[in-house]
Amino acid sequence: MRTSEIVNLFPDTDFHAVPAVLDHLAAGVALLDRRLHVQFANKAFRAMTNDGALALRGRTLSSAWPASARQFDRMTRSALSGAPGGTMAIPHPGDGRLITILVAPAQSRARDGLAGLGDHDSAAIIFMLDPARPPALPPQWIMDAYRLTKAEAQVALQASLGHSVSTIGIRLEISPNTVKTHLRRVFAKTGVRGQAELVGLLSALRSVRGDESGA
Repeated sequence: MRTSEIVNLFPDTDFHAVPAVLDHLAAGVALLDRRLHVQFANKAFRAMTNDGALALRGRTLSSAWPASARQFDRMTRSALSGAPGGTMAIPHPGDGRLITILVAPAQSRARDGLAGLGDHDSAAIIFMLDPARPPALPPQWIMDAYRLTKAEAQVALQASLGHSVSTIGIRLEISPNTVKTHLRRVFAKTGVRGQAELVGLLSALRSVRGDESGA
């Protein structure tokens, strides 16, 4: 559901609470005004721009790569006009890993709801995803949600990172047979049919940061 639709459905909602909500997202999120200056950046976005593919200097976003900077400028200006912004990948200056950037226009009703975040109405929304920053998922969350034991939760978290049975056994210092037993119980309790579905399920939970997540 779009932000504009949420605003329309809940006209009496205090959208000044939006910054607190965005700070709980694991993805980097920033709002740009009509001069393409940053009005707001959540904790994840600020952390990613400290040494990332996009740099935040004052209220201005820039890239160390000229071609990427030009593409990013085209995308943000497209979003400014109300057209689709687009997606791109920018190499990280440290190791070359690809940082995914998504730019979207802020629809008119969304701008009404987000206007309090800056001096001007929000014109564009930037999402940034860094594969090297997989957010931690507190084991207690899935223990409470799916009634897993601590051992099952530990195996589930390792499996959700794509580790093999043997690797999970080594990391948790348990036998492969014990890993398989825990996985069968995890699959049954969570209602998934295998490791691939478990990865998808827990990835969705990882999109929200716990209070203990880094700034």
